[in-house]
Amino acid sequence: MLGRELLESSRRTRTWTLRWVAATAATAVAVLAVWVMGAMNGAGAMVGPGTLGRVVFTAVGVLTGGWALFVGCQKTADSLGKERRDGTLGLLFLTDMKGWDVVLGKLAGAGTELFLQLASVVPVLMVPMLLGGVSAVQVGWLVASLAGALVMSLASGLLASLVARDPRQATGIAVAWLLGLLLVPLALVLLLVSLERRVPEDVAKWASLPSPAVPFMAAFMPGLAPEWPLALGALALQGMMSWLVLGWTSRWVRTAWQEGGARTWRARWIEWVNRVRFGGPEARARWRRRWLGEGAWEWLSLRERWKPAMPWALVVVAYGLWVANVVQLGWRDVAATGTGVLTVLFHGLFALWVAGEAGITLHEQRVAGAMELLLTSGLTASDILRGQGRVLRRMLMAPVLAVTALDVVVVAWVPFMDVSWGHVAVGWWVHLACMALTPTTWLGMRWATTLAVMEGRPINVAVGRALGRCVAWPAMGVAAGGGMCWFWASMGQLEATDATPGLVAGACLVTMGAWQGVGARRWRLAAEGVFRARMSGERQGLGSPMAALRRA
Repeated sequence: MLGRELLESSRRTRTWTLRWVAATAATAVAVLAVWVMGAMNGAGAMVGPGTLGRVVFTAVGVLTGGWALFVGCQKTADSLGKERRDGTLGLLFLTDMKGWDVVLGKLAGAGTELFLQLASVVPVLMVPMLLGGVSAVQVGWLVASLAGALVMSLASGLLASLVARDPRQATGIAVAWLLGLLLVPLALVLLLVSLERRVPEDVAKWASLPSPAVPFMAAFMPGLAPEWPLALGALALQGMMSWLVLGWTSRWVRTAWQEGGARTWRARWIEWVNRVRFGGPEARARWRRRWLGEGAWEWLSLRERWKPAMPWALVVVAYGLWVANVVQLGWRDVAATGTGVLTVLFHGLFALWVAGEAGITLHEQRVAGAMELLLTSGLTASDILRGQGRVLRRMLMAPVLAVTALDVVVVAWVPFMDVSWGHVAVGWWVHLACMALTPTTWLGMRWATTLAVMEGRPINVAVGRALGRCVAWPAMGVAAGGGMCWFWASMGQLEATDATPGLVAGACLVTMGAWQGVGARRWRLAAEGVFRARMSGERQGLGSPMAALRRA
């Protein structure tokens, strides 16, 4: 199993490409952090070498930690589900393989690629040691934390791929599980400590052991981090939990391919979940009449009753964390780095949501072979794409505007605050960038995902390609351009003034928006061309996206 998975991965070009992409992205983040700290130093903040090293280490480590915790589950979310859909999972057990062989083979096949990408980032983590303020012990703790988070993410994705056959639903289940592990133990510690000191802090902190954030605290904040026994206990407990998840998956995978037979507790659980999702017969009939009255694509996309409410749940979480941050730190820190990180997180989640919702129904109908059947209903390719746009606006436009309203408040409030510009500059620019780039990111993610799905990509791969085309690649290019401007200014080749950082940041913002806007138009024309060709049965000679663009 491992040999088959590694051989399949070695034939994919992106397996080799993503290694240097990961190293390049980490280098760009480090350069951007150095540039920002240099701009603050030029504004009179007087940043020391030790502070510079710690900031670069934290910036690269936090982003890499988020990548390790949430990318692994996306990689394995369709590993076993695809085998179940293709009917090949049961064939694996006709050989002498056991459940552990299948699970560990899938884990290693997906994890080897990600571990190699993680290894390419480790040399970048050594740079802060040269800048000062970071020790080798901190780097070691960060590498161990990244490895533990990646294994936990991979294991969660494997188990979720058995719970749900759809890759997007499996990814959502795994991400929800990981977010719960990350946030619930920390919230429990805060609750225990705030109970009028009834629970001593030294005792309450042990409730945070399941959270993957605890080992990272030992790397990022050695002065404020928990003692080493607590961090070691957290790593050991999380490793044990990962192996328990893998053990449960290996036990379940032996019978997951069987259909029919006795009604097991798993069958009853899935039946209950489907009843919650779609309702009973009467509720389904009412829901069908409602959405079929709006349009056929609305019914295909909004059959699950909880879908319209889920984005608003994310908005409630965003506002709750923002208010908690303001209450904890005060209004003077409303535009500081903390709220900037939150706004980037939630805008990123909504960008992924737009991409997933734009592609999931198209993917389901294409895989089921129902595109041709839709033609018999009188729908055209333009009608389907317009229905896709209506569903996106109905589901996500109001929640995205609600999150963007936080950015508007911060951007408008900062000029009236009695606080030094160096304290809020980074957060203010982050909020402004998220507010300004929301429309172009929406359009870019929608059309890039639609194009990838119509090219025949699986939904998770399509979302990943859209994220790279619309956000990752242009962001790295813009960061590299901003870093070069900072380098030239530091070398005296550009005339640096107090307005130079703002001009450079504004130019980067305009460049990013222009890239996304032009790309969205190109991807829309290419997607429409491919869609019309496939809907009309012209499956030969479609060629590349540029060929489809020329056809359009």
